[in-house]
Amino acid sequence: MAPGPSVPFEIKYANASDLGALVSIEIRSFPSSNYMRSTYEGCDPLAVHTFKTVSSLEYFAKSECHILAGVDSKAGGIIAYSRWNIPAIYEVERAVDTSLSNDAQAQMQNIWAYAPKLNKGTYTFYKEMIKRSRNIHLKETDIVLELLCVVPEYQRIGIGSAFLKWGIEKADASNARIYLEATMEGVPAYLKHGWKIVEEIQLDYTERGGEGSQKFALMIREPQETGA
Repeated sequence: MAPGPSVPFEIKYANASDLGALVSIEIRSFPSSNYMRSTYEGCDPLAVHTFKTVSSLEYFAKSECHILAGVDSKAGGIIAYSRWNIPAIYEVERAVDTSLSNDAQAQMQNIWAYAPKLNKGTYTFYKEMIKRSRNIHLKETDIVLELLCVVPEYQRIGIGSAFLKWGIEKADASNARIYLEATMEGVPAYLKHGWKIVEEIQLDYTERGGEGSQKFALMIREPQETGA
């Protein structure tokens, strides 16, 4: 069995009030991403944070979306974040109040009113890649790891693996596959935990007025026997 995180650490379901903190984790975790640079170049960081927080309400409102926060048990702060889509057929309970305030519901209906002056070309380029990839590789019964991020100072000490174990246990118990799109930096960790690459995609952001390019690996983990 792989060792656990080397700091006191807890995984819990995130509340709607945590979304702003989770977005901060996401932004800090991918500071040099060509996607982030190409899409939000020159934008006010506060405006980017607000837009991404409002956008995350859409995920929180989905019954099959499980949003998890990683908390440093000693310091008390949120240090990691993962988002899973688990089909309802597996009956995995979301152990959190999923209701949204009236203000949050109104924001969710008009997300683009909160958008900074971003590069919509690269924004939609990435979205198109996700849609195309899932149309090809995803089954209705697949669990999807949509996002996993850990703040830099807590990386490489077992935090990410703990989140993967959370999802793997549920997938194996239900005989379900787990699909994800990974940056190439994350591929070694996923390979170690049983994922295999099914396709690699290169996005050239200069085609949409952005900067540089970025490669993604589409990966699937087949279910494994529990209790083996």
